[in-house]
Amino acid sequence: MGLLFYTREPCELCEKAYKLITVGGLADRIEVVNIDDDLDLLQRYGDQVPVVRNEDTGEKLTWPFTASQVRELAGLD
Repeated sequence: MGLLFYTREPCELCEKAYKLITVGGLADRIEVVNIDDDLDLLQRYGDQVPVVRNEDTGEKLTWPFTASQVRELAGLD
């Protein structure tokens, strides 16, 4: 089960959220997607980033979230 991490540059909250995810041991399950490169994603998530979305279920978390919430979204808790 993969997770997508929607981000923008620059985005201090996105950097903080990514550190939380990687410290939580989820870096290998996350694909980082810069939404500035995709007009559809930019329109959908532009004012919500950082966002973590489960590719299989479509469920998502918007900031603020915890490492535990991301693990649950990934089906690990």
